[in-house]
Amino acid sequence: MKQITILILLPVLLLCGLGAGAQRTGVRDEVRGDWNKSSGLDCVYDFSEKAATPAPKGYEAFYISHYGRHGSRYAYTAKAYTVPLEMMKEGAAKGNLTPYGEELFANLEAFWKAHEHEVGDLTPLGWEQHQRIPEQMVKAFPKVFGKGSRIDACSSAAVRSIMSMASEVSAFSRIAPKAQIFAHQGVLDIQATRPNLGPNPFRYKGPTLAFPYGESSANFFLRRMPHYKDVLARLFKDPDAALVARNPYDVFFNLYMLVGGMNSLPEEVRFDVKGIFSVEEFATMWEVDNYERFREYLKYRTSCSSIIDDVVAKADARLATLERGADLRFGHDHVVMALLMILDLDDFARVPEDPDELVYWFQTFRSPMAANIQLVFYAPKKAGKDVLVKVLLNGEEARLGALPAEQGPYYRWPAVRDYLNQRTGLFVTR
Repeated sequence: MKQITILILLPVLLLCGLGAGAQRTGVRDEVRGDWNKSSGLDCVYDFSEKAATPAPKGYEAFYISHYGRHGSRYAYTAKAYTVPLEMMKEGAAKGNLTPYGEELFANLEAFWKAHEHEVGDLTPLGWEQHQRIPEQMVKAFPKVFGKGSRIDACSSAAVRSIMSMASEVSAFSRIAPKAQIFAHQGVLDIQATRPNLGPNPFRYKGPTLAFPYGESSANFFLRRMPHYKDVLARLFKDPDAALVARNPYDVFFNLYMLVGGMNSLPEEVRFDVKGIFSVEEFATMWEVDNYERFREYLKYRTSCSSIIDDVVAKADARLATLERGADLRFGHDHVVMALLMILDLDDFARVPEDPDELVYWFQTFRSPMAANIQLVFYAPKKAGKDVLVKVLLNGEEARLGALPAEQGPYYRWPAVRDYLNQRTGLFVTR
């Protein structure tokens, strides 16, 4: 009976988009005003100082449970480069390129010849990001990483994730020399790092969760970008001849990744792509991509719930002994986004009835390169009180849905544990 009740109520829970919560009503202006945010999942990490609410009196941070995305990389798919390149190569052969198209073609062709074997690889910026994040963590919570502390790190099998983990543990070994550090990667780490991977033998099962909107991503693109040929006209004299039988949505999906990913590349290999889209068009393409990522990542809430179970289990083990340190997990943007929905962090799980209002709640730029979620645990100095937890998203204090806080951004761990189990119960058949 319990499982049937969940199946019946879940669509109602998913489509509940009422209330002010963390709704970003000005998000379109926010994105138009920031090219980096318009880049969505290719947004680079913001290291500016974030506000920090002091710990309640009598409490001290002692443990951090973390999930982090790999750092900046070359595009994860060759198509981000090859789809535009093939179009422009055809255009050059037929004399169909504009002067800007010719310039872009020359730059992209040279870039691809030099870097075609680096698709998906971590860039120097990605390494640097994961050097700086531990510095911020140790500065904010020095006693977590002192004498007697233990740092355990695991990664997905993707090389960029392994290299991101390597960067962080090397930084911790330098700035927290008294901490014991262990890093590993294997099949048994999959449930804590990338449980939505196809061949995962331990994958969780759950109820069927349908996409709440009837509009395909391609139709959403056509509706929001009806003048897409104006963009192609900057590259091709005859946009129709350039498209031929190509799917416009597929072309623009890859053009968007080409442009958005440029800031993650080494400075010496970058080339000008900002002439492809206007500020308004690029912001609209972010919204199109945001809709597609929501469609793609929604189903990952079931499999990625295993990470929440891992968080609970490892936290309880630490709390049993009050061992200081951190559990670090390294993976991918789609996992971070799934976790934000599972946790309902800052009302991230809210789904409005109108797909055009999705951007007010769900934003891909909240999972930038090197994104990280940290649950910071605070032990009471006096016995008899509950451990408290604060949640950070990319260094910013965040809320756990509608769960009542004990004080400011601080929550009682027993309440958080119950909340986490209740949330995963929506997506997992136990």
